Amino acid sequence: MRFISGVGPALVDRISRISTYPERGGHAIVRESIKQAGGAAANTIFGLASFNEPCRFYTTLGKDANADFFRSSLEKVGVSVISWVTHPETGEVDIYVDDEGERTFFVHPNAAGRLKLKLEEKDYMETNLFYLDPFPSKDSFDVHLKIAKIAKSKGCKVILNPGYPYSSLGFCKLSEMLRYVDVVFISEPEFRILGVNVEDFLKFVKLLVITLGKRGSVAHSKSGCAVSPAFKVDRVVDTTGAGDSFAAGFIKAMKKGV
Repeated sequence: MRFISGVGPALVDRISRISTYPERGGHAIVRESIKQAGGAAANTIFGLASFNEPCRFYTTLGKDANADFFRSSLEKVGVSVISWVTHPETGEVDIYVDDEGERTFFVHPNAAGRLKLKLEEKDYMETNLFYLDPFPSKDSFDVHLKIAKIAKSKGCKVILNPGYPYSSLGFCKLSEMLRYVDVVFISEPEFRILGVNVEDFLKFVKLLVITLGKRGSVAHSKSGCAVSPAFKVDRVVDTTGAGDSFAAGFIKAMKKGV
């Protein structure tokens, strides 16, 4: 058995619902608050494990109760969590969601910002697909670049979600990693930041998937493109993790050859 392995930040989200965002210096009433494991790669791996795919997750954790909470949240769907303690506290995110579903994030990197990942030969040999998502750390790009290089040399597929952190570095820098990437998931705003064409991506990767929010998504390859509209909903409640769930479903379908 070979795994789908995610490499990304372990974050514990506290999602609070408010009616509307206050002006600067004002205040808002929190109607309710929930706690859940988060981080884009963790969300995607959680989704794939829920689809009965064998999954691992490589990350950094603290020595606190949030570390236990994060680990148990993934393990309950069968994810094997391989972690290193790099800070007393696990990464956290405060998320505020208004009545229109708009979100604002406040990230406390903690252990997620201190990277000491030590993947061994067997980690690569037991994995057939790596899913990479940025850590809130200045070392994140170099860590992922090293993993992507080794993964490709071992015959693993590599999927990258560059997010804003890597997109903001510019296409020239991003292309250093794209040389070792098979598939990219990127949002339309992040794609626009790069100021390049689809063809520029396809010089490096086999598939570029751009999410378009309420307009759905589009997948590009050298053989053409496929557009998929989003499902219509009466009211947007919370879009937290929507792109990650989409990625999980896409990867599952891709593995099945759909």
